Amino acid sequence: MAKEEKGVVGRFLSSLSKPFRRRTTPEPIMPLWKAGIQEPVLVQGVSIPALYATVQESVVLRTTINTLCQEVFRRGHYWEKKFHKKCTNCGEEYQHDTVSECRICGNEEFDSPDADQVLYPRWLLDQRNSMDQSFMDVMREVEWDLDIVDDAFLILIKEYFIDPDNGKIAFFRVKEVMRGDPTFMRIVADKRGSRGGRYLICPVHRDKTYPHNGDHHKCDVCSLPLQDVHYINTAGSGKTQYYIEGEILHTSKYNPSKLYGRSPVATMWRQAQTLTAMDNYIYLAYQKRRIPRGILAITTDNIQSTASFWKGAEEKMERDPHYIPKVGIESASGRGKVEFVRFMDSLDEMQYSQIRDEVRTRIAAFYGVSSIFMMDAGKSGGLNNEGMQILVTNRAVEYGQKVYAKNLFPRLLKEMGVDEWELTLYPNEEEDDVTRLRRDEQEVNIAQRMMQLGFEAELTEGAGSDIRFTYKKPDPQEQQQQQPPQGGAPPPGGAPPPPMAGGGMPMPPQQGLPPGGGMMPQGGGGLPPQGGPPPQGGGGAPIMMMEKGGAFGLGEGTGQRDNGPAPLSSETHLSGAPSSKKNQRGSEKTITEQALDAVDAAKDPTSKNKESGF
Repeated sequence: MAKEEKGVVGRFLSSLSKPFRRRTTPEPIMPLWKAGIQEPVLVQGVSIPALYATVQESVVLRTTINTLCQEVFRRGHYWEKKFHKKCTNCGEEYQHDTVSECRICGNEEFDSPDADQVLYPRWLLDQRNSMDQSFMDVMREVEWDLDIVDDAFLILIKEYFIDPDNGKIAFFRVKEVMRGDPTFMRIVADKRGSRGGRYLICPVHRDKTYPHNGDHHKCDVCSLPLQDVHYINTAGSGKTQYYIEGEILHTSKYNPSKLYGRSPVATMWRQAQTLTAMDNYIYLAYQKRRIPRGILAITTDNIQSTASFWKGAEEKMERDPHYIPKVGIESASGRGKVEFVRFMDSLDEMQYSQIRDEVRTRIAAFYGVSSIFMMDAGKSGGLNNEGMQILVTNRAVEYGQKVYAKNLFPRLLKEMGVDEWELTLYPNEEEDDVTRLRRDEQEVNIAQRMMQLGFEAELTEGAGSDIRFTYKKPDPQEQQQQQPPQGGAPPPGGAPPPPMAGGGMPMPPQQGLPPGGGMMPQGGGGLPPQGGPPPQGGGGAPIMMMEKGGAFGLGEGTGQRDNGPAPLSSETHLSGAPSSKKNQRGSEKTITEQALDAVDAAKDPTSKNKESGF
C-alpha cells in the first residue's frame, strides 16, 4: 500500500511555509520516563498476572465484566458508507445523493465510495486466524483486557511483498488479526512519551537491531531503510520480538494516557479481596474442619460425675431425639454455674449480606452494569427503576462501543487502505418496530408540509430501514412551467395541480361539471353540509342531481315523489319498541369520527343536548 498523499490542509501549509524558517515550541520532557522500554505502573505493587487471577477468582468481577462484554458485541458488526458524495476539490462529505454543488467551494464534481475497497477487508474479517479465532472472538479478548488492565494490544500480522528488481517493499497486506497479551507487550518511547526513539530495525531482517543515534539508516543485509521500533513482545521464547509502526494497535478505555492506561481492577483491589475473603469464610464455615460455634463451661467440684452424666444423656438423645436430660450437680462449696463461651458471631450479626451487597454495588457501578443485568431483581422497585437501570447500562455499553467504532476500527481500516467505508457495531438495544414506524410516519408528514411550502422532497437512499427525505428549493423557471394556465383548465402534460393551503390534500381536477354543480362525487353516500366543501374520499358512487327551484331533487324523471333533499339522519318510533330507531343516510361513522364528535361536544359548554361520552 503506497504512502498516502497530503490532504488539502497539508498542501496549503507546505506551500505557505516554503519561503520561511520554522521554529516550534519545546515539547515537555517527563523526568519520570527514560527513553526505551516503558513499564506499566503497578498500583499497590499488584502485578498484571495477579489482576487477571483476581478477576477469575471473584464471581462478582467476572459476572460484571462478562455481562458488559456480551452487551457490547451482542449484535455483531456491519459495514456502512462513510459518505454518499464527496467533493473532489475540497473533500467535503455529504450524506445524501441529491447534492449538485458543493456548499464550501462550489465544485460540481463528486466522488462516491469505492466498493472495491471493502472486498478484501470483508473477506479477511470473515476468516479465522491461525489460532482458530474469529474476529469477534479477538474483539472479546480485547474487551476483557480493557476491563481488567485498561490496555489492549491488537497485532496485525502483515505480509510484505518485495520487488526483486530493486529489493524494496512494493506493498503489503494484513494477513491476520490477533490479540497481544498485556502481560508481555511493552511500549518503546522516548522521554516525551513519543513512540520510538530507541531502536531501529529492518522490516525484513528483524534479528538485528540498530541504536537510534543517527549513525545507521539502512539495513546491512538488504539496504532497506530502517524503521523505529514502537512495541516489543518480551515473551518470544527467550527472544524479544520487535514491531514497527502500524503492526500493533494499542488503546485504552477508562484512563487513556501517553503510554499505558490505569487498571480498574487495581483500583478496586481491596473490594475484590474482601469478596474473596468472604467467599473463603463461607467455604470454611461449612466444612467439617470448621471451628465450633462455642464451648459450654461447667464449674463443678465433681468432673467425673458430670462427664458420665453427659455421656449417658448423649446416648439417650441418639435413641430418642425428644429426650430432655435432667441434671443435678453437687458442689462441696455450694457454688456452681454454667457458662456458654461463644467463639464466632453469626452471619446476621456480622451483617454479611449487607456488606457483600455494598461491595458488589461499588464494583458494578464502576463498570456501569446495573443490578438487573446481574440477575438481581430484588431491589428493582417497579417499572420506572428498571427502565432507569437499563438506561444506565445502555450508556455504559454505548461508551464501550465508541472505543471500537471511533478509535480501534478506523486505525485498523487505515492499515488496510480503507478510507471510504466504516466498520461499526450494532447498538445493543434493538429499536422497537412501533417506535420506528411512528418516526417514519412523522418523517412523511414533514415531507408533505415541505412540499406544500414549495420544496421538492426526495427519498434518501442507503438510510437502512428508516425513511428519510432530502429537500431542495425548485428552480423558479421550472416552477413557472409547471403552473397551470389561467381559466381553470388542467395544465398540459398531466402535471399535478398545486397543493391546497391549510395542509389539505390536493383536489383532483373536476372535469365535465355543469355550471350549477349538477354532478358531484360524494364520499360515504351523503350530501355535503351547507356552506362547506364536499367531503373527500370514501369511495362512494356519484349521485345524479338536478337543480329545480333552488333545491336538489332525487325524483325528477324517475317517477318518484320529490320531497326535497333527504335529511342526514332521522329517528322513527316503532310500535312497541323500547327506544327510537335512528336512520342515517350513507355509511355509519367510524370509531375515530365518533371520538372526535364526542371531544367537540365536550369542549362546547353551551351544548346541552350533545352527549360527550365522558
